[in-house]
Formats: sequence, structure tokens, C-alpha cells
Amino acid sequence: MTDPVTLDVQRERAAKNQSPFREVNERIEELSASMSPTRFICECGNERCDEGVSLTRDDYERIRAEANCFFVIKGHEMPEVERVVGSVDGYLVVAKLGVGGELAEQLDPRTRS
Repeated sequence: MTDPVTLDVQRERAAKNQSPFREVNERIEELSASMSPTRFICECGNERCDEGVSLTRDDYERIRAEANCFFVIKGHEMPEVERVVGSVDGYLVVAKLGVGGELAEQLDPRTRS
């Protein structure tokens, strides 16, 4: 079992890695306001991932309503740092755990001042 300090470091790192993808997707959403579905970038913790996820505007907004939620391609979830809170064809909605969740909320471009 992973010790709590190491787990916190992993969760924090994952939140920091995933937050830039969310910012890119916010820009994609702005630019594609009239197109649905839209192809977004997977928001998984793998900073080299560039796989696409097709979402309707409503689905995107539903996920983004929670500052701690991200969408990832099935198989890209990381159980040690996040839990699956939803599943749709081809992708999962995940919520960060512990300090990762707190950091994800702080880094949310929609709530950051």
C-alpha cells in the first residue's frame, strides 16, 4: 500500500498535469460554440496523451460544472488519484481525490480569479 505522503504527491502531480488539458479544452469549447459534437483533448494525467474525445456541448458543460471533474478515455483513468464518477460511450468522467481534488478546484479556469 502507498503511504499517505506519497499518495498526496501523486494526486497533486496528476491534478497539475491534467489542468492544462482542461484549459486547452476551454479554448476549444469557445472556438467551436456552434459545432456539436466537438472533439476535445483527453484530460488524463499522461502529459503526452493527445487522443480526442467527442462530446456534445451539453455533455461538456455538465462535466465542467464540477471544478473537480475531468473526462478521460476509458483505460486512461488512474484509480490511485481519481475515482470514476460517470461513464459515457468511449470516455469516463473522473473526480480527483484528496489534495488533488483541492488543487484541481484551485486551478479551474472557470473559478480562478
